[in-house]
Amino acid sequence: MLVDAVGLPFSQFQILETKLRPPSIRAKAIVREQLSKRLVCDTTSTGLFTIVASAGSGKSTLMTELYRSAQGNGKHCCWLSLDDDDNESAIFSKYLIASIASLDTESAERDLVFLKSNPSQDYRSLFNSILARIIAIKSEFVLFVDDFQFISNPLILRFWNKLIAHAPPTMCIVIAGRNRLPLDLSRRQISGMITEVKQNELNLTASEIVIYLKAAHNIECSLQSAETLHTSTEGWFAGIQLAALAITNSNESVAEFVEGFTGKDKSLTEYLLKTVLRGLPSDVREFLLLSSPLIRFSASLCDHISKLANGHTMLEYLDKNNLFIVCEDREAEWFRYHHLFADFLRSELKKVNPAKYNEVCVNAAKWCENENMLTESIQYYLTAKNYEKAADLITTRAPDLAFLRGDHSTVLDWMRRLPVEYHANRPTLLLNHAWSSAFSRNPELAIELCGKVYAGLADSSLYLWSLTEDDKIDCYWRAKATEAIANGCADELLASAEICKSALADIPLTESFSISSIRNCLAYALLGRREYVQSVLHAAEGYKYSIKSGSNYLSLWAVFIAGLANVEMGKLRAASGNATKASYKAGPLGENNLYLCAMADFIHTEINVQKCNFNLVRRNSHSGRSFISLYGPVEALFVAIRNEARQLVWAGKLDLAREVLHQGQESALSTNQPRLHLGLIAEEIELQVWDDQLEAAKETVIRTNYFQTGDEEIPSELLPAIDETRQLIRARLLLAENKADEAFKIVAKLINLTQIKHSDSVRQLYTLKTLKALALWQLGQKKESVRELDKLVSAACHEDHAYPIVVSGKQVLPILEAIQSKRASGVQVDDLRVKNDFVDRLILLLNGDSIDALSESKAASHDEVCGDLTSREIDILKLIGAGMANNEIAKELVLSIATVKWHLHNIYQKIEVRSRTAAAAYARKVNLI
Repeated sequence: MLVDAVGLPFSQFQILETKLRPPSIRAKAIVREQLSKRLVCDTTSTGLFTIVASAGSGKSTLMTELYRSAQGNGKHCCWLSLDDDDNESAIFSKYLIASIASLDTESAERDLVFLKSNPSQDYRSLFNSILARIIAIKSEFVLFVDDFQFISNPLILRFWNKLIAHAPPTMCIVIAGRNRLPLDLSRRQISGMITEVKQNELNLTASEIVIYLKAAHNIECSLQSAETLHTSTEGWFAGIQLAALAITNSNESVAEFVEGFTGKDKSLTEYLLKTVLRGLPSDVREFLLLSSPLIRFSASLCDHISKLANGHTMLEYLDKNNLFIVCEDREAEWFRYHHLFADFLRSELKKVNPAKYNEVCVNAAKWCENENMLTESIQYYLTAKNYEKAADLITTRAPDLAFLRGDHSTVLDWMRRLPVEYHANRPTLLLNHAWSSAFSRNPELAIELCGKVYAGLADSSLYLWSLTEDDKIDCYWRAKATEAIANGCADELLASAEICKSALADIPLTESFSISSIRNCLAYALLGRREYVQSVLHAAEGYKYSIKSGSNYLSLWAVFIAGLANVEMGKLRAASGNATKASYKAGPLGENNLYLCAMADFIHTEINVQKCNFNLVRRNSHSGRSFISLYGPVEALFVAIRNEARQLVWAGKLDLAREVLHQGQESALSTNQPRLHLGLIAEEIELQVWDDQLEAAKETVIRTNYFQTGDEEIPSELLPAIDETRQLIRARLLLAENKADEAFKIVAKLINLTQIKHSDSVRQLYTLKTLKALALWQLGQKKESVRELDKLVSAACHEDHAYPIVVSGKQVLPILEAIQSKRASGVQVDDLRVKNDFVDRLILLLNGDSIDALSESKAASHDEVCGDLTSREIDILKLIGAGMANNEIAKELVLSIATVKWHLHNIYQKIEVRSRTAAAAYARKVNLI
């Protein structure tokens, strides 16, 4: 896993580290002082220079020298090596963001997670966003881009043209490629604001050839021979290097070789390469040809494909003799051949033994598969045209990748590489493709693929699948679950719920995985439709069947949805139980379960936001932010983005919070998620009002046309909820303008509506009743205002549900202070003490005072009361608080039931309780859950 100075775990985004840094080069064999000096000077004066020359001319070497020189001069340097895959907008944008990540880590991670979650997004908007952020960078930096010849995509070229035209004065761009750059550089050329390095400047002179041959190859060459060699090669660096290798392996003198070398019979490159190859020992020649099909190679991989235990020795020989080998990592474990040399070797192997070429690819694929290098393994199978095996591997490995890592983009990339005629070879291949498409904002394709599964199951002659009856049943119900999920991800919640209900009436009880998926999907649809009690019930059933199916992925989904529903019902303790259960299902954080851990962390984050424990939110922010990349459904994505923005506002970073929300709004528009778009606009306005930025909030309303836009694209059953949110935002704006009379009418109507239609929406009701108290206070009805908020505080304090009150801002302070001033003196009962402590905390929160001190005292209390408990006993106590029975605890912690009971006995004694209920209450009291 790459976690560099930037601090981003790039492996979760399928990013190769080697593309983000310059290649390793040996100590300089020749110093190009005049060229280097001119380019270093021009780095700070023109802001742009280009290096265009043929393969093997030393472009990358020169770029690396410039990179090191710029770093030595105190400039921040970013590097990106391109290849043929980077002509795809999705892949190019991913690597571009990663290459400049060190300039703005938080923005880079948000961009990457959004990109991962939106493989089919509007890349024009994304490129514009990246461009705007680059232009705003104030510090000096240099962006190096190598191998630009692979780029021809008009959208990507448009980005580069705009960047070159609008680059800030603090930025320098260095671009290298083999062919004339397909960019609009005319204005730069006319104004002299470009430095162009061309082939003739990279070619060696006769005197430089003499120096190079002596320094790099210990060859004594006269100036006359060097001039002859220069005439034949025109000073082409790779040609000189090849000639040097040929001379080293020749029995002739330098002068004799040079005189006999004209390259007349064949092209210079082929002649030299063949001359070099003939002069090498036979075992080295065999190794070069056998390893040529490899994208990159290590000693172990070479041993595997050659069946010889000489990989390490051969790599040392190639490196020592400078045989066009490039080191790919700092540990000198992985290498590749220079592109020119690799192309030649592959061509030779295909000529002399085409079967061996495919055999090497297949062996490399098997090795990579065993090493869990799935993308490279599949690429080798595809190169060998072993599409059956590639399809098998995708079928086998795609579920783990999608379910455990949430990496749907890689699954979709595999399907893009696999010829379409193989997509229907197996129903499970279609189902994997459909599942990832559903979660990647392409529900139409997911539903179409499910339709193919139905058709193939109905007509066995259509795809010639060989399936047992059990296989057919399993595939049918998985397709039905996927179809329901696709509708849910498309925000067609009513249609999704109807599919789920219909399926549940007929599905066999043996189909545990599909039952769990369908129950979870129905729970999600009900969550979106504000039917929270039913949502929790179906999530509980989904969890039960997930245990039967043995899928932690489905278990996490079940408790995740239940947790969100419990939050909406104001049941934060129950939600905490869901979060604790989720953490145990996810297990300790690792690369393979990042998806599950992000889900679990996100529930904790949502609860801590509602409790206004923003110091705890920060602890979950890193993995929680990754959550954004894992989901297609609107509800989960909305709450993830919203919580990140809320944390930033609380930290005093409103501008950064708005950037998060704007990026979410753009993503929602480009992926056709109007409800998400409107929800994020509402959040932006609400946070601006909270921060006392009324004029900015009004500008947001005007900019987005918030009160009049987007309804035509939203399913009709969801429009009432959208309208209620708009009315709530209108009431907030009116209260901020001291138009309490108008605001009161809106709020009173919404309270009645919520109590009648959505009686479970406690969080919404708390928010509205806070606004009602504010309106009453502004209207001069202060007693009624205090009475209203006092009732709300009495209800919310037991769950520590602070956010619905705090989000209304400092306008609530005088009402809370009035409640505080009416306290009775003397001994307080527990309920009253809880309420008073809650009011004190709300006042502290609204004043921004000592929040960290509060959390630290809680932490100290936690340490004090848990000091006698062992770590295993604390784990068990957490699970008791989460509502788990002894057999469930035993299964989670891999213990016997007798051992669990023994631990319980010790726990009861240490915390001085007599029952499981009391132990659960104790766990909540000391903030274990």
